[in-house]
Amino acid sequence: MYPNELFFGVTLYEVFIVLGLLAAMLLYRRYSERAGLSAALHNLVIMSAVLAAVIGYLSGYLFQAFYDWMAGRPFALNEGTGSTFLGGFIGGLAVLLAVYFGAGRILFRESRENVRRFSDVMDGLAVCVPLGHGFGRIGCLMAGCCHGAASDHGIFFRNLGYRAVPTQLYEALFLFALSAALWFFVKRFPGRGAAVYFLSYGIWRFFIEFLRADDRGSTVVPFLTPSQLVSVLLVITGAVILLIRAGKGRRAHG
Repeated sequence: MYPNELFFGVTLYEVFIVLGLLAAMLLYRRYSERAGLSAALHNLVIMSAVLAAVIGYLSGYLFQAFYDWMAGRPFALNEGTGSTFLGGFIGGLAVLLAVYFGAGRILFRESRENVRRFSDVMDGLAVCVPLGHGFGRIGCLMAGCCHGAASDHGIFFRNLGYRAVPTQLYEALFLFALSAALWFFVKRFPGRGAAVYFLSYGIWRFFIEFLRADDRGSTVVPFLTPSQLVSVLLVITGAVILLIRAGKGRRAHG
């Protein structure tokens, strides 16, 4: 909608990305206090998350370039490449886990707190990631990217020159609601936050893709968009985690 420069090349897109990161970090501080995580473990999580956000942002561009190449377009990493959240999420998660366990092995050699409290750490991330992502989607709305199909009932996007379904706004509202719901869920059902996040967002993203109209390339499964394919993998991962947790629960009470 308003992809124009505010100052020094900064647009509302970047502003909302930064707001999302700050909001997620502040919420994680509140979660850490409630969950009783030590200051050292909290700092390790924040350090890992910041590095994951930076590398994940680059990973989003790399995945998009690959999707473009799969669709028959040149593989290019430039300003016109675009980025994909799920591609960035995969790369960012890999970095977060590598830093968390790598640095944690040194910092918590004796107590192994990072291993013992890993499920609690993931619960907190499950609460905070959708909050930050929600702000990011508002940034997408301001930039006019990740838009929906043309519709007389949509909103006018100046960069497109027509009305389109504001899928960015719908997703932002969903993500804020998901973050709030998970805040209460993980308190009652600890250790299941990440699984529910994977399931919930995977299902949502799979179906919201039918309203999207910005071309994001192709994958090895022609009838699925790149985001739909990753969403299926997220749902499967979430379901497997819940099944494993349920099996452990039965054995503990058996």
